[in-house]
Amino acid sequence: MSDYLLLAGVALCLISVVAAVVQLLQTQAPRGAVITLILGIVLIFAGAFTSPEPFQPQTILGAWDRVSGAAQPQQ
Repeated sequence: MSDYLLLAGVALCLISVVAAVVQLLQTQAPRGAVITLILGIVLIFAGAFTSPEPFQPQTILGAWDRVSGAAQPQQ
């Protein structure tokens, strides 16, 4: 479950950056981007709270491998 929360949080944070750039180019206040960023950060913290081990930068790639099924089975 923490893998899904982590990946969803990272995805929302990346989407918020793109949304902020688009809204600023349209000379609008980036309110939607800020809300998306806050939701992404909340999901990342929720993933960290539910994970038994601490997060590291490699955790994101490992979570992607586990969710996508690309992880090699341990022998």
